[in-house]
Amino acid sequence: MIRAIRLFALLILMGLSPISHGASCSDTRSPELLDSTSFYRSTLSFPSGNLLDTLMLDLYLPAFEVAEGWGILFMHGGGFSAGKRDDPINIRYCEALAAKGIAVASMDYRLRQVGKGFHCNIPVADKREAIRWAGEDLEQALDALNETFPNGSIVCGTSAGAEAALFAAFHLQLEDIRGVISIGGAMERVDSFAPIPVLAYHGTCDELVPFCQAIHHYCPESSPGALHLIGSGAIADLHPLVKLTAIHSAGHEITSNLLMEPAFIHANVDFIWALKTHNFRPALHEIHLSSTCDSLPTSSLPCPSH
Repeated sequence: MIRAIRLFALLILMGLSPISHGASCSDTRSPELLDSTSFYRSTLSFPSGNLLDTLMLDLYLPAFEVAEGWGILFMHGGGFSAGKRDDPINIRYCEALAAKGIAVASMDYRLRQVGKGFHCNIPVADKREAIRWAGEDLEQALDALNETFPNGSIVCGTSAGAEAALFAAFHLQLEDIRGVISIGGAMERVDSFAPIPVLAYHGTCDELVPFCQAIHHYCPESSPGALHLIGSGAIADLHPLVKLTAIHSAGHEITSNLLMEPAFIHANVDFIWALKTHNFRPALHEIHLSSTCDSLPTSSLPCPSH
């Protein structure tokens, strides 16, 4: 599977994705940058959403910024029960962005579900509160970075972090969020979407976070944790400002694999540059892997509307 993901990354990097729909993105390519751009790392503290705890974020500032005044704020995954800002994979992601001239911060947030998990036996009310806690912590981190990223912050999240980022953008409607990068993320439905562009990646065979719309973890309808979510495929159908890469037959493993892929870093740079220059264009890219999805029916596009 990892080898297939690397093949997909190479195709994207070369602009040769097997199936692409939507406007051409050739006018949104960011300037080519050397990988040797120096950067500086520091650690800052900020208050939690309830103002009772102190949280930390690591800030990576490049000596030369391709999008001055802009920055990416990263939220790790871990099912709201695990994960940390300075996990080695997260550090690699941040350092790779900073080396490309993109300012980036990686934040911790309160993990409500430590020792409990996010499974079907966890009541929906607890799950919603866990997501809200992370979203409120994100708001505090954005406030702390307001002077560092004065022109706008793009929130990147993977798995649970993506769910928190989408919640903050479209449920809390935080004004400081200028864009969302979602890897294997989903959210509860909203009546209308704020005009915030989304760069989304999702495996169609994700057994934890639905690609289209379903109950989180595909729990039984009768379970205490039956939380209905719309995933990247459904969000792209409902929200006009989405650039989606749907990886057919891939699962939740992409939420960590992609962070280490140079092509994904390049796509992040392109996204922030497109927002800076007002050249963002929605699009759909479909990647078909050679493997099959045995445990979960592969979702098709467009996602069902019901």
